[in-house]
Amino acid sequence: MIKIKPAKGLWMAKHTGPHTEEIVSLFGSNVLPTAFASDTPRDVVIAALRKRNPGFAVL
Repeated sequence: MIKIKPAKGLWMAKHTGPHTEEIVSLFGSNVLPTAFASDTPRDVVIAALRKRNPGFAVL
């Protein structure tokens, strides 16, 4: 699952689930910045992340 929230001028994505350990080992955290400014509409960010992460729930 990927949960998003605006922070520090960008949308941040918190990753949870069976892939979390791998993400933390790669990036040092399960909370990662997206490429979207925090003023980008939430529905636009969700649609883009769903397209790039098929099979994952994006909320």
